[in-house]
Amino acid sequence: MTVGELVYQQAIEAGYDPNSTSLKGFISPITTMMQKMESYQQAFEKMTAPLTHTKKTFDAVQSCAETLSKIKVPKLPPIPSHFYNTDEEMTFSPMRSVQDVRVINTEEVSSTPAKQENKLVAVSYKLPQNATWESLDIKFIDGHFVKVSYPNMKSQKFDYKDMGFINMKTTKPDYKWQLLKVIAENGGALLNEKWNSKFGRNVKYELNKGLKNFFDMDTNPIPHYRKNRGYEPLFYLRDDN
Repeated sequence: MTVGELVYQQAIEAGYDPNSTSLKGFISPITTMMQKMESYQQAFEKMTAPLTHTKKTFDAVQSCAETLSKIKVPKLPPIPSHFYNTDEEMTFSPMRSVQDVRVINTEEVSSTPAKQENKLVAVSYKLPQNATWESLDIKFIDGHFVKVSYPNMKSQKFDYKDMGFINMKTTKPDYKWQLLKVIAENGGALLNEKWNSKFGRNVKYELNKGLKNFFDMDTNPIPHYRKNRGYEPLFYLRDDN
């Protein structure tokens, strides 16, 4: 029995006559109130299901939270003290840079018929302090190799890749190596009459830069063009052929 029905039943028992017109003014507000109470009850019944679902969701979340609170998070090891400077700021040592790198095949360093691999090897022929270009000797053995000698240093053989004169697109000698070889083939000096236009304006400049880097020198080994000798290196350059 609803609340409205209960109120109506009590009114009947108290002597209320629904057919009487004398109490209509009194019964009308009661009827309105009963209708509102019935609508409130219906709204409450509709809210029961969502409230029940919300409670179940809250209980599930609370259970997960209790489970997570029981998990022990491992502590990370402390950072070694040598990574900090005097101001307690983290610092890292700079990475070492490698210059004059060439790519060689393992067949050059091993006779074992193993699978071919590529390795990076740092190559240079650093001259001693106070060294002079005039004491350096470079001799072409063939088109790809030279023999380098300097007083009180062991003579060594290098190819164009060792000295950084490689065309990265073709892996063949670049124009700098070709210019060095042409100078050697012409007795260690190159005049304009025998200058090849393919070398361009900057090839000699780049050749100087490469030689300084390979031999660890500061001054240019090939001076400016001279009228009588042309482009003549300060070091002794010749072609063994």
